[in-house]
Amino acid sequence: MKPTAHFPVGGRLPAFSARLADGTAFSLPGAPQQVVILSFWASYCGPCRAEAPLLSGAAAADVRVVGLSVEDAMPLPEIARQAQSLGMHYPVGSADPALLDLFQVGAVPTTYVIARDGVIVMSRVGAISSSELDAALAAARRRTG
Repeated sequence: MKPTAHFPVGGRLPAFSARLADGTAFSLPGAPQQVVILSFWASYCGPCRAEAPLLSGAAAADVRVVGLSVEDAMPLPEIARQAQSLGMHYPVGSADPALLDLFQVGAVPTTYVIARDGVIVMSRVGAISSSELDAALAAARRRTG
């Protein structure tokens, strides 16, 4: 059984906002218009690199993917450069220490899949496989918002 992240499946994420490298902010709550994948990652993380193509594929399939780097001291332009070099073709930003504390991120990757109704359908610490992500996305799409 894979370790669950701090907020469990069936629950909801707390309200938060994070800076993105494109100059915008990503915020929850509020029912998103589409399924959301929230991934906490780091440039030095091998499993994060392995997940990048999976998450990029989901982003290309009408899923809102947001990657938040746990390397808060790294400037946003460098976070964006690192993400691009790792094949992350989705918006990335920075998780400040308060956000990391709120989510109790102790290891990366930490990934949440959130349905349109705001309910968490995947809560995971550690690498996810393509089949696990597909199953979580299918579960998220089955929920009505």
